[in-house]
Amino acid sequence: MQNMISKMARMYPLFIVMGFMIVLIAFIVGYFNSQAAAAYFAESKLIRETTLMVQRASIESVGLWMPPFKFLGIGFILSGIVMALRVIIENLIGAGKEVLSNLPSEKRPQMPNPPWFANLMPIVMMLGLVIFLVAFGVGLWLSGIAGDVFANPLPTIDTAGAGSSLLAGVQTIHSVEGWLVPLKFFAISTEFLAIMMGLATIIFILESQIKLLDGTLKSSKAAS
Repeated sequence: MQNMISKMARMYPLFIVMGFMIVLIAFIVGYFNSQAAAAYFAESKLIRETTLMVQRASIESVGLWMPPFKFLGIGFILSGIVMALRVIIENLIGAGKEVLSNLPSEKRPQMPNPPWFANLMPIVMMLGLVIFLVAFGVGLWLSGIAGDVFANPLPTIDTAGAGSSLLAGVQTIHSVEGWLVPLKFFAISTEFLAIMMGLATIIFILESQIKLLDGTLKSSKAAS
């Protein structure tokens, strides 16, 4: 398991590039959506509500899948940072073992084990990334509902009766949006938690190796 995670961690540049590309695509799509919105609201209220349903449906749909898509890109970037920290941790441990290997076996101290949360770091990172993917999937689902709802003239939506499919769609959009936003921020906090685990592990390893080498050098001087 750890070997597989180590191999995966070496792919951190790919994750960062993928995240950057997703954010860039989101920016481009958002720009064109803003132009479509500007053209839509340049028309009179009567024309907007009766003849520009396709444009309104497109604007509303993009507005629902775009935010979780951007967060997904950020999630890939943060995951890449976590994986890079994993590579740094492994390199630090390898460098410490190489230094200690130069000592005689009878004077060679045992390398301290990383803290318990070091092995949880990639799991927490993957949890955050999965949440981002789920949020994006929910956003796509909502955008489909919005496309169906806003394909109708606004007066039809406003006068829809209780229990109608149009009102059910509007209800679903607003109710799901209420928990989808904090879900995305929970995913971000999960990724930052993984980053803090990585930084804390690096600090622990550096402090442990400094103390270990300092003690070894002092004992060598005392013996000589």
